[in-house]
Amino acid sequence: MAARFSVVGGLVFLLSFMAFGPRAAGSAGSVSGRIVLAKSGTPRADASNAVVWIEGPRGATGSAAPLRMAQESKRFVPRVLIVPRHGTVEFPNDDPVFHNVFSVSGANRFDLGLYRSGASKSRTFAEPGLVRVYCNIHPQMVGFLMVVDSGFGAITGKDGVFHFEGVPAGSWTIKAWHEEGSETSVPLSIPLAAGAPLILTIDTTAYRPVPHRNKYGKEYPPQSGSDDERY
Repeated sequence: MAARFSVVGGLVFLLSFMAFGPRAAGSAGSVSGRIVLAKSGTPRADASNAVVWIEGPRGATGSAAPLRMAQESKRFVPRVLIVPRHGTVEFPNDDPVFHNVFSVSGANRFDLGLYRSGASKSRTFAEPGLVRVYCNIHPQMVGFLMVVDSGFGAITGKDGVFHFEGVPAGSWTIKAWHEEGSETSVPLSIPLAAGAPLILTIDTTAYRPVPHRNKYGKEYPPQSGSDDERY
């Protein structure tokens, strides 16, 4: 079955990759919860763009159609994507200027080279983990891919709520990540005992933005209005 997207309450985008083999025996269950971003112990009003997934249930072998992270107004849109292991992401250039999308994230490092407006290039991601995505021309462009070996993943909306159906019976781990905090996790047993929904808190207190370097490992040159046209 193809990868399937759905929306819960208009806020949480669920990504269920159903094209994989037999699940664990026993009754499947549902998992509901919320991601809380906390700064100095105080929950933030906006919990958007946290990634949450269940580690353990046999993962997908790739989505049926490529996912998409566009370049628009010198930004990556969306800023955060969750990608099944061996999934492909398209990087279309929807700007009127050139871009050079790249990453230096371990085994998932890549360099798509320079390409013009209207063109698109793609990359398949074989290894689970975080992929930080940049443009070699525009230092303000930052995106994140979380590659997961899992059939259950979501990116939260403002309220941080997530919900998964059809999670196979067994003992798993539910994990969450946000660009302003570290990864967090809690054990998960299906079927769940009756009780309150899961709450996963990500501490963002220590977050400080750090400038990244270009694909050559050097600082970006000073930007000017003509930088986009010199190619």
